[in-house]
Amino acid sequence: MMFTRTNDVKIVMPRAAIEAVFDECDRYNVDETGGRILGNYKAQGARLGITVSGIIEPGPNAQRTQTYFKQDGAYQERVFRQIEDREPEIEHLGNWHTHHVNGLQHLSGGDIDTYRRTVAHHNHNIDFFYALLVTEKNPKRTGLERYVFKSYLLRRGDDRVYEIPPDGLVLVDSPLVWPASSATGKPHIRKLQMNDQAPNGDMVFDQDVVSHFFPKIKAFKSGELGVYWRGAVPLVDGTEVEVVVVQDTEDASKWSVTLRDHPEMLKQSDHILTKETFPNCRAALIATERLCNSEVHGIRPTARKSRRLWIF
Repeated sequence: MMFTRTNDVKIVMPRAAIEAVFDECDRYNVDETGGRILGNYKAQGARLGITVSGIIEPGPNAQRTQTYFKQDGAYQERVFRQIEDREPEIEHLGNWHTHHVNGLQHLSGGDIDTYRRTVAHHNHNIDFFYALLVTEKNPKRTGLERYVFKSYLLRRGDDRVYEIPPDGLVLVDSPLVWPASSATGKPHIRKLQMNDQAPNGDMVFDQDVVSHFFPKIKAFKSGELGVYWRGAVPLVDGTEVEVVVVQDTEDASKWSVTLRDHPEMLKQSDHILTKETFPNCRAALIATERLCNSEVHGIRPTARKSRRLWIF
């Protein structure tokens, strides 16, 4: 597939949007993942200015393999309508997804066919489709340099696929309508179901991440355990594992994980997790999900390898 380079498209992208995409890549480092891109645009002839203002995650029922990804469309529709109620001018600009797990450096033929059908559909409000593709991981880099991504554009009635050069993208510091903030600039966070005391900042971040990516995990507080989280983590084979994540009563920066009534196939994951502590609940859950999924895939996890997965 030949791509047409264009200098007619300029994209303004909040750094928070790239962080949201890269955080999702960190969570799924063996399978494709992706989501929706929201924002606004201005068109003048062939020239197009795109302003991104939101990233919708794939949703709890998304399907993933190393070469296949299907979004949870029902979840994303609910989120979009919720945002649209606050921001009537918001548009679905396009999608983002990942190829860094399979080595493909460009959009696949299947990607292009799907996006062409989308941009031609009568329910697609705008006459273009923006696609952000994560192509590789930089293991020695952090922050906004930890992945490489490319930008593409498809236009209605035009068979060409345009590749937008890096200088067509401008990164800015501005809030997101989703998932980082609401239209008022306040964090979009569901209240903790614990007590009426205000949680600290890290606990709030835990709540935001857990409520979006681990919806069956809930927060509790007891006199014996203190603060803890409990619930089911879904695995790639369609099963679930019951997890309890407990904060150390003497050191709030240490969290431990217990797998409850886990199957024999997750024995090694349980062994590793019981020997480790984590800086917060979200890191503990991400590590648990990745270790268990590796073992489900038949890959024997080890503590040395798994430590690379627990940074969040």
